[in-house]
Amino acid sequence: MRTVQAFTGEERAVRLYREALENTYKYGRKAGLTKGLGLGSMHCVLFLSWALLVWFTSVVVHKDIADGGKSFTTMLNVVIAGL
Repeated sequence: MRTVQAFTGEERAVRLYREALENTYKYGRKAGLTKGLGLGSMHCVLFLSWALLVWFTSVVVHKDIADGGKSFTTMLNVVIAGL
């Protein structure tokens, strides 16, 4: 800091630093938006597939195709295997 002040270049140093921060800020916003949309889409698909699995299991139990215990065990196996 003393070197910058000694040669009266503080305005230039501040301007260059601000420009470097603006470029980094723009890149950070784009990267954050991209990562957020990607992660949000992935979670949407994941939770919708789990909802479909629970609904289908309830239909199977309601129509007496299988009992609740076996259906629940199968549902948990599918969810854990998908992880």
